[in-house]
Amino acid sequence: MKPTTRPWRRTALTAAATLLATLPVLPAATPASADTAPGNASVWLTDLSTKTHLAKQPSVTWKTGPAPTGSTITVDTTRKYQPMSGFGASFTDSSAWLVGTKLDSKQRNALMRDLFSRRDGIGLSFLRQPMAATDFTTSGNYSYDDMPAGQSDPTLANFTIDHDRSYTIPLLKQARKINPQLSLMATPWSPPGWMKTTDTMNGGQLKPGAYQQLADYFAKFLKAYAAAGVPVRYVTPQNEPLNNTSAYPSMGLTADEAKTYINDYLAPTLRRQHLSTGILGYDHNWDVTSYPESLYTDAASAKNVAGTAWHCYAGDVSAQSVVHNDYPNKPAFQSECSGGSWEVDEQGAFAGAMDNVINGPRNWAQSIIRWNLALDDKSGPTNNGCQGCRPVVTVSQNSDGTWGYTPTADYWGLAQASKFVQPGARRVASNTFGKGNLEDVAFTNPDGSTALVTYNSGSTARTFNVGWGDRHFTYTLAAGAAATFTWTGTQQGSTDPAAIGSVDIPFRNPDGSQALITYDSSLLAQQPQVRIGDQWLGYTLPTGASLTPPTGETALPRDNWQATASASSSDDPPSKAIDGDAATRWSLGHGMQPGDWFQLDLGSTQTFDQIVLDTTASSGDFVRQYEVYTSNDGTTWDKPIATGPGSTVTRILLPSTTARYIRVVNKSSSGSWWSIHDLSVLAPDGKTTSTPATSDGLQRKNATLPNGIKLKVTYNSGSEAATFDVPWGGTTYSHRLPAGAAAILTTRPA
Repeated sequence: MKPTTRPWRRTALTAAATLLATLPVLPAATPASADTAPGNASVWLTDLSTKTHLAKQPSVTWKTGPAPTGSTITVDTTRKYQPMSGFGASFTDSSAWLVGTKLDSKQRNALMRDLFSRRDGIGLSFLRQPMAATDFTTSGNYSYDDMPAGQSDPTLANFTIDHDRSYTIPLLKQARKINPQLSLMATPWSPPGWMKTTDTMNGGQLKPGAYQQLADYFAKFLKAYAAAGVPVRYVTPQNEPLNNTSAYPSMGLTADEAKTYINDYLAPTLRRQHLSTGILGYDHNWDVTSYPESLYTDAASAKNVAGTAWHCYAGDVSAQSVVHNDYPNKPAFQSECSGGSWEVDEQGAFAGAMDNVINGPRNWAQSIIRWNLALDDKSGPTNNGCQGCRPVVTVSQNSDGTWGYTPTADYWGLAQASKFVQPGARRVASNTFGKGNLEDVAFTNPDGSTALVTYNSGSTARTFNVGWGDRHFTYTLAAGAAATFTWTGTQQGSTDPAAIGSVDIPFRNPDGSQALITYDSSLLAQQPQVRIGDQWLGYTLPTGASLTPPTGETALPRDNWQATASASSSDDPPSKAIDGDAATRWSLGHGMQPGDWFQLDLGSTQTFDQIVLDTTASSGDFVRQYEVYTSNDGTTWDKPIATGPGSTVTRILLPSTTARYIRVVNKSSSGSWWSIHDLSVLAPDGKTTSTPATSDGLQRKNATLPNGIKLKVTYNSGSEAATFDVPWGGTTYSHRLPAGAAAILTTRPA
């Protein structure tokens, strides 16, 4: 049997000892205003190798004219993207208990200043608050309406937030007083156990009859918190809805169940009770984009869901850009990302925090929220959850019996952005050199100042230029160090689009707002591509969209098929992928690695145009990135004819192809075992299908990337799904596009 693996959940991935912070307590800071001296930019540096922590450096001087030869970060403040809601973490029960009960009032006030003051601290401005128990509590599970086993409270007569009044709510109120721009979102790890199939907070599903009770539970929570002086801006229906574990509070909630709950219960209940709190969908990892997108595929869901909340524990951050380009009116929020002992040492921890701070916003995140604000020196107290998770600050007991706090690498990573990027700031265009090199993200604040956050993720010092309009300066950043540059003024002179490397494609919504698509060549790997003649044709298929050939499809008979694979679990041989039984499967037998393959012998030369890999019964075990090869003899293989990302049902569209052998090769790594429950090969049946094209609401624009990749973008600004034609080799396919969605077709030389 396959071992139980949960790549979507934070776990200690190595046996490394828990990382404990050893940094000094942050002293009262200098105000972090941008340098207003003519021709200067302020510099704030963190370099752990020299024990430098958010220290102001001598200002740099702008020079007029082109930047000298060498690496240049180009900032274009005329190209604006998403507004920022803020940076922060979570006052879990463990965090609030440590800060609220272990620190004396002087230490507690100092810590809250360091965390939330923009003048004297790092200006955190967004908190994600658990609705009752998580995997970090001090005394086990609790909800706001606990009942003895076997009993229920359908009217919520026993609802109370008293548990939070002793130390959590006072801290939240203090944080709001220090930073009046603070935003909160709230998320349950589990409803009360009596609402669930398990009668416990650990694992299980919501009972069919408890949907309205849970909606009322949310409404009572929001009203009680508001009455206590803590208004909540957003909620999500369920933390990590695909992580249904019996180890700690959790609940499975499928996308269809979430859609029903939001559309039929939660959203109507909030409206009836005049609660303006927004609903964010999903609240889980980057590796399953179909879940959040499915909430946007119909008018009701699109109206009721304000955006998507993301976690960082599986998949790639570029998924946020993929979903944004698929549904460009829906914002993204990073709602949880914890570092921990798996990052091995302090420098690795800082690297993880900076990656989150830079690449989250570069991929449309409006918020960056780490996990626990505070834990003790043993990474606890825990409630049978993550071992080795790292907080923003460590609260621990001194040798004299008193308690104190120590900032961790997460604190300093957040600080490089949170102190300088104000709520309401807009991300602006800049190029980046990627992992192992210089990484950056830039913002323009509501007061007109600009902040550029840079990090050297390479192993050697880097000297680079920063170009802004007709000005530039040069700076050297040590390996593993971060620097934030701030300045005032208006950009003078134009920017060469090739220096940024991406293109912006704006569309107009009926209400006058803008739907903005942004694309660069790194996104090619996130979309299916098929070789047609001497070109690669790439296409995007938002959830709810379809791309269909002009004739019907029929499945090829399997009578003479034989399957082989690069490796197999002893219980799950390749033959089980083609036995027609969706309950059986082929399974790789180990975590996915580049080069793993599955091969099908059709028994004779056949013509086909589609391959379907169905992994529905082992959700999460789909091929992460594939290439498809064909052969007539099983020995000589042609060049790949298709490539792209996998999904639970990977549907690989091809030009009309004739071959006997098909090989699907995995190109990416994952801890999950690649599985196939059913493999189908489809061929045209010759029966013409007719899907008339509809133009209502469709807008089309073309663009070309600096490297020559051509884009054709279609956006459906209407209120109903629309269809349009797509040239496909010597024929024409029909693309069905949901309302509010966009489709991108790319072409590049093969």
